[in-house]
Amino acid sequence: MREMKDSGVEWIGDVPQNWRLVRIKACVSRRDSGAWGEEATGKPGDCVCIRVADIDYDRLRLKDDLPRTYRNYEEKVIASLKLADGDILIEKSGGGEKTLVGRAVMFRGTLQAVFANFMERIRCRDFVHSRFLLYVLAVLYQSGYIKNYIKQTTGIQNLDISSMLSKEYLALPPIVVQDRITDYLDRKCSQIDAIIARQQEVIERLKAYKLSVITEAVTKGLNPDVPMKDSGVEWIGKIPAHWENRKMISILSMRVVDGPHESPELYDEGIPYISATAIENGKINFHLMRGYISEKYCDICDLRYKPQLHDILVIKLGASTGQVAIVETTDRFNIWVPLAAVRCNEKADPYFVYYAFQSDYFLKQMEMSWTYGTQQTLGVKSIERLRIMLPTLEEQKEIASYLKSKCDSIDAAVKNKENLIDKLVDYKKSLIYEVVTGKKEV
Repeated sequence: MREMKDSGVEWIGDVPQNWRLVRIKACVSRRDSGAWGEEATGKPGDCVCIRVADIDYDRLRLKDDLPRTYRNYEEKVIASLKLADGDILIEKSGGGEKTLVGRAVMFRGTLQAVFANFMERIRCRDFVHSRFLLYVLAVLYQSGYIKNYIKQTTGIQNLDISSMLSKEYLALPPIVVQDRITDYLDRKCSQIDAIIARQQEVIERLKAYKLSVITEAVTKGLNPDVPMKDSGVEWIGKIPAHWENRKMISILSMRVVDGPHESPELYDEGIPYISATAIENGKINFHLMRGYISEKYCDICDLRYKPQLHDILVIKLGASTGQVAIVETTDRFNIWVPLAAVRCNEKADPYFVYYAFQSDYFLKQMEMSWTYGTQQTLGVKSIERLRIMLPTLEEQKEIASYLKSKCDSIDAAVKNKENLIDKLVDYKKSLIYEVVTGKKEV
């Protein structure tokens, strides 16, 4: 076992005796900020521009199916910002609710391309392998240590790269060891990524199967021998002869209503206040709520809409428009504007309607009703106009019970695969850390 020493750096810990502690800044020969350029003209000066959206951070590189975004630049800008094989790109502005800014990837290949203004390019000195530095930056990001260098302004996270490079150290082995380490990590991470990709494919097949099971049950019923009739909807085809094709509004006990449009003051305790982010896998995840509101403000919200058991909440704007959850608590809470509430009357079983919302024919209807501004939107009146294929109340309950059993089983299988992926991701993070700090010899 090789001798180790204390690095004196908290996140690094012990390192091999012969490894040097070096400021990351000292490993960098060149840094450049990107540029967005002008609209492409179809004339000289047009060049591929790499954007943050092109990042495949899980694999620390650009996406394989890289979309070509062309922008127009002056020749001197292209000459200055042209990417070379082995360049490291760091996201310096952006991030999101669940994603920190600061992801780093490597540019590989010979494509003539520059990079956008939300990114910064780093080139390494000859005593540092760029792949080694990339893995070090991955550790800083994955550990959350990068938070020390992130500033939030007007909803956008900004990474202070200069400060990070100046203050942070890495443990640097000889170049021949760096080569061995990066070859090992490239190989092992590729193997892990391949396993993860296979698990994700299984998840997608399970989700597609779940969609088909739901759609079949809420449009054809459970009895394959029942007489059928034309539904009057092209993409549905035939439905049981005794079923009705009705508008949603005919089975509602109140008009569809959304949450307040103003942003309330949020507190560390009080009444839970949820938005679209809390709708997860058909359920309400209160751990993902926006925050807490006061009882006084909730009283005001209740005048507009007061949640009840078995109400259906529909996301009406944003990337997840159309996703739903059913209220399964009697605890007090309220909703913000991205959510709309659907409440069934005595003609409809809420769980049947809940599953109908998740069917392919409902999803098609909702997509046809979307309007677009800054983001896709599903209006409350559009929800009321959706068509639902409605069996008897007794049959609705039977179908809902059947779907709960089937969907719970499928969801459990998906969860098992997701848990496996989480373990693989954690193992990959741990492996990178152990190797680039010399705790694991390769």
